[in-house]
Amino acid sequence: MYKVRKVLNNNALLVIDTNLNEEVIFIGNGIGFNKKTGMDIAVDENKVSAYRQSKGTDITSDVSKNDAVYLEIASLIIEDAAKVFNNFDRNIILSLSDHIAFAIKRIKEGLIITNPFKNDIRLLFEEEYNIALKSVGYINDRLNITINDDEISYITFHIHSARSDMKISESILMATVINESLKEIENIMHIHIDSNSLSYNRLLTHLKYLILRCKMEEKLRIDMDEYTKKAFPTSYSLAKGIIKKLSKALDIRIDDMEIGYLAIHIERICTL
Repeated sequence: MYKVRKVLNNNALLVIDTNLNEEVIFIGNGIGFNKKTGMDIAVDENKVSAYRQSKGTDITSDVSKNDAVYLEIASLIIEDAAKVFNNFDRNIILSLSDHIAFAIKRIKEGLIITNPFKNDIRLLFEEEYNIALKSVGYINDRLNITINDDEISYITFHIHSARSDMKISESILMATVINESLKEIENIMHIHIDSNSLSYNRLLTHLKYLILRCKMEEKLRIDMDEYTKKAFPTSYSLAKGIIKKLSKALDIRIDDMEIGYLAIHIERICTL
């Protein structure tokens, strides 16, 4: 049994699970229609989206400060993500809805926030980006406002955070370091890296899985370090610098064996 704590709109309710003493946000067509605060209700959770909060957590003020339409939009994005990823933290609904609300406020005020890493983010977190892309339609349908690629990229960070143990701040740091490293490669090698090229895509994919391997404490089986140090000294030096920056920014230990493999990718992108 649930007790209504706040009617957010016809499609969203904040309730208390009286058995578990937990707050729950229910989102579904007509779930809030004719409901009143303090009313006891039964809910078929198979027909609505439910977002539970841990015991002792009072989220009433957080829910109240945003229009419920942002909760609905966030819920749609989360449901899309939950269909793709086996492990997905649905409790990002408040932070995601808050982000969307703030983004819409900026747009209405004419404040355009750019994301210099949007192309890197699209390649680094392709699955998450494709889900975030759907938010364009959800926001346009409900608010008649179109968000740009920069905002889609920021929503991507929220989705990636919810499906991994990487915080949003860490994802931003990761994209920042990689972007800066690519510029360093261009400057030192006197080349222009085509962000639409296959080698560029492979380099970003390699960096992405390099970080995942290190977080999971997995090691490469073949050591290419000595070979690449002699064969591609400049690429090796660049790779060593990138590894050092990533390790410091993300506070993770990256095995030296990773330098050689990264150097091979750098060499490939510089010689094509």
